Amino acid sequence: MDTNRSFAKSSFRRLHIDRKMMGILVVFTVLGIFLTISVIVATNTLSGLRGYSTFQVNWTEARKDAAFHLLNYINTGDDVYLVGFKDAMQLIDNASNIRSELKAEDTDTAYLRKLFIECHTVPDDIDNMIRTYQWFHSFGDFQIAIQEWIDSDGTMREMEELANEAQMLVNTNSLTLERQQELTNQVLALDQRLRGSKLRLAAALSSGTQLLNFIMLWIAVSLGLILLITGGMLSFRFLKSIKNWEREIEINEQKYRSLYEQNPNAVFSLSRDGLLISANQVFEKAVGMRAEVLRGSTIDRFVEKSDIKKLQFHFHRTLEGTPQHYETAVVLKKSAPMHVEVTNLPMVVDGEIIGVYGIARDITYRKEAELKIKEQLEEKTHLIAEVHDRVKNNLALVSSLIQLQQNLSKQPSSGSFFDNTISRIHSMAMVHERLYQNETFSSIRMDEYVNELLETIQRKYSSPSANVELITQTNPVTLSIKQSIPTGLLLNELLVNAFKHGITEDKGKIEVYLSQEDDEVVIKVSDTGPGLCEDFDLKQAKTLGMTLISVLLRQLDADYQLSNEEGTTFTIRFNGKDVLSRAG
Repeated sequence: MDTNRSFAKSSFRRLHIDRKMMGILVVFTVLGIFLTISVIVATNTLSGLRGYSTFQVNWTEARKDAAFHLLNYINTGDDVYLVGFKDAMQLIDNASNIRSELKAEDTDTAYLRKLFIECHTVPDDIDNMIRTYQWFHSFGDFQIAIQEWIDSDGTMREMEELANEAQMLVNTNSLTLERQQELTNQVLALDQRLRGSKLRLAAALSSGTQLLNFIMLWIAVSLGLILLITGGMLSFRFLKSIKNWEREIEINEQKYRSLYEQNPNAVFSLSRDGLLISANQVFEKAVGMRAEVLRGSTIDRFVEKSDIKKLQFHFHRTLEGTPQHYETAVVLKKSAPMHVEVTNLPMVVDGEIIGVYGIARDITYRKEAELKIKEQLEEKTHLIAEVHDRVKNNLALVSSLIQLQQNLSKQPSSGSFFDNTISRIHSMAMVHERLYQNETFSSIRMDEYVNELLETIQRKYSSPSANVELITQTNPVTLSIKQSIPTGLLLNELLVNAFKHGITEDKGKIEVYLSQEDDEVVIKVSDTGPGLCEDFDLKQAKTLGMTLISVLLRQLDADYQLSNEEGTTFTIRFNGKDVLSRAG
C-alpha cells in the first residue's frame, strides 16, 4: 500500500504541475463552484419571484373580493357579504403578518410556511421566497415593492374601518341613503387607490426581476468566459506538461540505457519466472552469446550445479522485496570458471515487483589473490608454529640440562639457584606452549596462564600436607607476545617469593588478582608471611629475583606499590594498549 502511494506521488510530480498551473487550476475550480452557486441562486431566486408574483395575484384577488363584498354589504345589509369581506381581509392580514415576520431578526420559518400556505402559496416556492427576501430585500426595486405593500395594507385598514362603521349602522338601523352613498363612494375611492398601488407594485417586482435576470445573465456570461479562458490555459499547460513528461521519460530512458550499457559490470534482468529479459554488452561478452539468443532462457546454464539452489534462494528472496548480495562461479565453455559477485535488486513497476535486476562483477582476480594470500598465511602459520615449538623444546632441553647439572652438583646450597632458574625457564616455555595452542600467535590469555603457573609453582614449592589457602580472582585479559613473556616472568618471581617466604610452618594464604580496567592491566600478589623489612627498597635489592623484578617492571613501563600490612602485597599497574583482544 505504501509503495503504491509513493508511486502515485512520483507520477503526479512528473506532470510538472507548477505553481502557475496549480493557480489556474484553483481559479478554474473556484469559478466553477461560483458559477454553480450562481445558477442555483438564480434558479431559487426566480422560483421565489414566481412565488411572490402568485402571492401578489392572491393578494389582489383578496382586495377585489373585500371591496366587492363591502359594497354589497353597504347596499344590501346582508351578513353573507360581511362574512365574505372578513374572509378576504383574513388573507390580507396573513400577508401583513408574513411581511412582519420576514422583517424580524429571528424569523420563525415554520410559522412563515403556515402563513404562506394559508395565503394559497405553492409549497415548493415558499423556501425560495424566504431566501429571496433575505438576499434581495435591500435592493431599490424591492424596497419600493415592500413600501407599496405597506401602503396597500394601510388602505385596507381604512376599508376595514369603513366596514366596521357600516356594520354598526346596519345593526342599529341607522344607515341612511345619504350615508350609504357616502360609504359607497369612499370604498370605490379606496379601491381605485389600491388599483394604482397594484400597478406600482407589479412594476417594482417586474423591474427587480429584470435587474436580477440581468445580473445573473452577466455573472453567467462572465464566469463562462473566464471558465473558457482558464480552461484553455489549463488545457494548454496540461498538454505542455504531457510533452515535458514524455521528454522526461525519454531522458530517463536514455539515462537508464546509458547506466545499463555503459556499466563495466554484467547487468541483466529476469522475469518473475526466472527467464532472461535483457542483458548488456558486458554480459554478452562474458558468456559469448547475444542477448537476443538468450532471451527467454534461464541463467542456470552458466552456473555451477552446486550453486543453483543458492541462486534460486536469492532470486525468490529478491522477488519478496529484499535485495540480495552473494558470490558464485560462472562456468564458460571456452574459458576457466569465472568467480562473480552478484547483486540482485527487485524490479518495481507501479508498486509491484515484476522481475529482478542482476549486476555481476568479475572477482576472479580477487579470488585468486585471496587464495594466494591464504596459502602464504598457512605457510607462515606453520612456520611460526614450528618456531614456537622449537623454542619450547629448546627451553625444555635447557631446563633438563640444568636439572641434570643440579643432580650432579655436590654443593647443596646451589639447589635453590637451579630450582629458580628452572622455574623461570618453565614460565617462558608455558608462554610459548600457549602461543602454540592458540589460533593466533600474537597474543595469549594471561588469566588461563596464571592458573596454570600457580598450579605448577604450588606443586614445586608446597608440600602436599601444607595448609595453604589459595585465592585467585582473574578476569579475562589477553596480552600481546611482547608483554606476555615479561609478565609471565614477573608473575613467576612474585608467586615463587610468596610460596617461599609467605608460608610459615606449612600454612598461610596467598591471593592472586588479575584484571584489566580500560587500558590498564592490574596484577596483585599478596601473602600472609612475615613481610619485608621496613626499609626495603626494590631498586637497592641485591638478590637476583628482586633485580629481575625491577628489570621486568622497567620493561613493561609499569608502576608498582609494595605493602607490608599483614604480610606482603605487591600491586603492579601498566598500560595494556598492546592487548589485541579481550575474551568475553
